[in-house]
Amino acid sequence: MNLWRLHRVPFPELGAHAHAFDELVDATAEGAAVDYRLEPPRWWFLHHLVGRGFVLHGSNNGEIAEFEPRGNFDAHNVRHVEGVFASDDAIWPLYFATADRQGGRRGLINWCEHGRDCARYLFALEGEPSWTDGTIYVLPSATFEPTPGSRELVSLVPVRPRLRVPVTPADFPLRDRTIGFRRGESVRRVALRHALRLR
Repeated sequence: MNLWRLHRVPFPELGAHAHAFDELVDATAEGAAVDYRLEPPRWWFLHHLVGRGFVLHGSNNGEIAEFEPRGNFDAHNVRHVEGVFASDDAIWPLYFATADRQGGRRGLINWCEHGRDCARYLFALEGEPSWTDGTIYVLPSATFEPTPGSRELVSLVPVRPRLRVPVTPADFPLRDRTIGFRRGESVRRVALRHALRLR
């Protein structure tokens, strides 16, 4: 069932690329940026990293050496948590990495869920969607715990990245399917408008 008409993205078949992906990880120094020159899209590489047991954090800031726990609400906007936030999904962090949030606060409405063979998404940005270069931080998952009913995970202790993946707006495959919304517009209204747009 997909009542909200979330965008469906099948999980990629990575068998032919897994060895090259592993070689790239092994060739990247601890905390360094990956020199990604492979043919598959970057989100396939990120999907492989999740399969290897890493979790991902997307940011406009490409110079974070260590993540410290900070106060924020969980994915359901219910529980306030002092933690480091990440995901076990390959595309959701690309939204946070490339959505242009420079110069002040900007509302974000987004969702990610996994099915048996695919992921489904909703992405919206306050105002007219605009984009920037960003970074995906690849984090060890040992200290992370899941937020129930979400692809979000939280670590209550500091975390240092294993490596970084520089990304551009072109790396976010649902950029053109992200909608804008007005300040004060409810999440339900935005989700309904998103669903009607796709009918």
